[in-house]
Amino acid sequence: MSGQLVPLTVVKGAGSEHIPLPNGENATVADFHSIRTQTKDSPSYFTSGFYKIVAGPSRPAHYNFEETKYILSGQIDILDEATGIQHHLVPGDFAFFHVGSKVQFSTKSEGFAFYAVTRPVKTPHPNLQGREESTKSRL
Repeated sequence: MSGQLVPLTVVKGAGSEHIPLPNGENATVADFHSIRTQTKDSPSYFTSGFYKIVAGPSRPAHYNFEETKYILSGQIDILDEATGIQHHLVPGDFAFFHVGSKVQFSTKSEGFAFYAVTRPVKTPHPNLQGREESTKSRL
């Protein structure tokens, strides 16, 4: 990975705008986010879960994989080191972290988000050991 930082993508109110579908139903903007992966390492695993942050020191993160966070409650502040912009994300906001993004997470109270990540696995993440699921049928 080069030393160049890559800005993250933020969509404010991602779940609030409705789009009419051909069948007469409505979808939200959040239903249509698709960004081509730049993760080069193999094997890569898709992992999802919930992220909770409470007030305290900022938590730095430097991405060599992609991750997305959808804010469910509270507020999560994200300082994008590539642009110097401090994003204040609230429920309904969406952030996508590209390969090369470098950020700092913080909050004044607490925040809760759903995350999904495509992560190269060289060594097992300590919180995920023993939780990997097989793609083989369980029938």
